[in-house]
Amino acid sequence: MGLFGFGKKKPRVSGDFSFTIEDAFAMRAGGCVVAGQVTGGEVRKGASVTCIPAQGEPFSCTVQEIEQPHPESQGEFVHPDRASAGGPWAAHYSFFISDRSKTEFHPGDRLVSGNE
Repeated sequence: MGLFGFGKKKPRVSGDFSFTIEDAFAMRAGGCVVAGQVTGGEVRKGASVTCIPAQGEPFSCTVQEIEQPHPESQGEFVHPDRASAGGPWAAHYSFFISDRSKTEFHPGDRLVSGNE
């Protein structure tokens, strides 16, 4: 990383990223994990996305980590730098979101790029 952060890769959301939440789990150390399917575009670790809840107001959150079942080893997981609609396992991923709680996410809510 360069002086004052210049040269640091900026996390980004590309395309029209959309992720449908299927479940949410609380983490003992804080934050939560949302599990579901990427239905469009891609997102990179560290990107800010917007949650569009079925009820209530949209809010922003940050994808801190990405996890997915290992494509060749049952019971093991991989931690890719990005999640995409064309990914393995029918584009099912889990995202660690440290700045929100499980109670803020519900099945059917969506994470999207930008502000819809």
